[in-house]
Amino acid sequence: MTPEAEVAMEYVESHTSTDDITDSLVIREGNVTLVTEKNGNIPLGEELGYGLYHRDCRFLSGYIIRLNDRLLRNILSNDDRDYASTIVMTNRAFTDDRGKEVRKDTITVRRDRVIPGLVREIISITNHNQHDVYASLTLELEADFNDIFTVRGIDGKRSGSLQKPIFDRDTLLLSYLGKDGHKRSTRIVFDPPPECTNGRTCTYCLRLRPSKTYKLELRIYVEETGAPEESQLRGDLSIEERLDRIRTSYAHTTECCGKFSTDNLVFNRVFLRSLADLRLLNMSSHGHIFHSAGVPWYDALFGRDSIISALQSMPYEFSKAKSTLRLLARYQGREYNDWKDEEPGKILHELRVGEKANLNEIPMIPYYGTVDSTPLFLILLAEYIGWTGEIGLMHELFGHVTAALGWMDNYADPGDMGFASYLPRSKKGLTNHGWKDSVEAVSRSDGSLAQPPVALSEVQGYFYMAKVRMAILFERTGNRDLASRLIHDAHELKRKFNRDFWMSEKRFYAQAIDREGLCDVISSNPLQCLWTGIVDGGRAADMVKRMFEPDMFTGWGIRTLSSLEKRYSPLGYHAGTVWPFDNSIIALGLCRYGFKEEANRLLTCMYEAASQYPRYRLPELFGGYEREHYNVPTRYPVACSPQAWSAGTIPYMLSAALGYIPQAMDQRLTLVKPTLPPWLEALKIKDLMVGGVPVSLEFKRIDMDTMVNVPGETAIDVVVHY
Repeated sequence: MTPEAEVAMEYVESHTSTDDITDSLVIREGNVTLVTEKNGNIPLGEELGYGLYHRDCRFLSGYIIRLNDRLLRNILSNDDRDYASTIVMTNRAFTDDRGKEVRKDTITVRRDRVIPGLVREIISITNHNQHDVYASLTLELEADFNDIFTVRGIDGKRSGSLQKPIFDRDTLLLSYLGKDGHKRSTRIVFDPPPECTNGRTCTYCLRLRPSKTYKLELRIYVEETGAPEESQLRGDLSIEERLDRIRTSYAHTTECCGKFSTDNLVFNRVFLRSLADLRLLNMSSHGHIFHSAGVPWYDALFGRDSIISALQSMPYEFSKAKSTLRLLARYQGREYNDWKDEEPGKILHELRVGEKANLNEIPMIPYYGTVDSTPLFLILLAEYIGWTGEIGLMHELFGHVTAALGWMDNYADPGDMGFASYLPRSKKGLTNHGWKDSVEAVSRSDGSLAQPPVALSEVQGYFYMAKVRMAILFERTGNRDLASRLIHDAHELKRKFNRDFWMSEKRFYAQAIDREGLCDVISSNPLQCLWTGIVDGGRAADMVKRMFEPDMFTGWGIRTLSSLEKRYSPLGYHAGTVWPFDNSIIALGLCRYGFKEEANRLLTCMYEAASQYPRYRLPELFGGYEREHYNVPTRYPVACSPQAWSAGTIPYMLSAALGYIPQAMDQRLTLVKPTLPPWLEALKIKDLMVGGVPVSLEFKRIDMDTMVNVPGETAIDVVVHY
């Protein structure tokens, strides 16, 4: 294995450096994220990934509360509001400070948290005994200020120096002076102040009266000198004013969801959770709001993830697509840079802003090791204009569009393979530059790994789709020569793809072509090609039949890799697991080629899987075990949850079922073979926006058919192809 591959292996293996975070509590707002155990604690001295995060730094790595030196028993945990959580605990039996025996479960401790740019926690302690209880409440806090790459086990330890804790009256200050010159501090303000402190441990000596409640409040601030002003907490708003704004934002999400109502109450909850998670993952940079990729490992701007989640969320929400496009255009590649795998016109893979990024110890400043973000950027622009009709955005981003097309023409085939491919150059970058970016993600049937340059099957589809969609827009804006060239290039790519990637004996497309030939495994990669339209129509049926064979279809979804392949593992990150977003793209493709029943089969899988998870939240991925052997989807222990493109899965699959083809510039919405799944009898949509014009739709399943009604009047021409 090459040194670059070994580094990339560390990048992936670090994703599993913690044992299990599947039962964590997550509250998040803006660029601040708190991940704790169910009891609200952050374990001390253990690298489990829990903590308080801001700008790729862990500002709190430990936070434990004890009553008379004993941990409390958790009896309730709830983070349903996303920006707030409630934890209820009870005591274990102990002897109080006056020698009185206190029976278990006679004291209730409640922790109420909100995260409006800081963490405010109110701890309420109620004594249910008929006598006074004299006890100590200790709060032990720790901040290692580790960079997220250190937390994940990728890139060494911190380079700066931890400062001695300072306690002044009601405030504990934990600080770190980074090698990058930034001072990062966790400032904890207590009300009332604790009676005594010992380093990072604060103690309250309590007299708990019968049936009375004692309360204390903590405010935990994250501060970084040297960070952009927009990342600093504004002082002109009170906590309640901030909370009011957050509540209003979530109320808008609920209102949006309320415009999509079905007769299935469980599905309604799944759908609401999807939209709420997309709202939860809102992140901002330079005034642009986008979807963070996922908590906790990928709580940052990722080109591919942010683009796809923005695609999935339309037509339920449009603003993220527009702001994501503008932000990614701001960071579009300008030079040829080996360290960052950058080329002019290329759209970024990942942007980090922590200490290691500031010190240039990692290439994510930003890093451009992705072969697919650039065509996906163009696809998102076309889809946004399709729904909104805002051709002005095309004019605004015209230079970025032509730069992206220039990269596709001049830099996207570094190995002269005749296909879009990648040849990694960065010493600390990724080996694989597709969405399956782990080291073992691309292989052959003999178990050997792909050798760069590598041309992935789905990437050819993205390139094809991007050129076709851009040609339509250039034609609309009068640039007919460029439109004609793009169509010619797209058709030539389609011809070569179907000639060179097709495996006639297997009746399936290869996962990739590398420098040694076909990577001939059966995988989910070419199934995404159905979404793009690059697949010859006569071969689609073979692909569909193959994908639902038991080695690919688990009953919970399509595996990333066939269970018959040598590299298969049901918990292999990209080598046998089931990814919800992958299945959503495949479902769109199935609908494009007329396989509505099969698409709804995948929608049913994802809906039923979501109903098995706490809060109806689909995680980043789950195990590739057969459903017939287990009655619940198998959890992947360190999956991001929430995760943006998993949150977008159900809404996107619903769009596929309804058959949307938006043509806002022509004031038209076409519905192609709208088909409700068997567990939905009726669906009503109020004020679906097409070109800024509201359209209401009613879908009703009658026997095996789905009928559409357009109540009221609308300026949009609704065309239904049954």
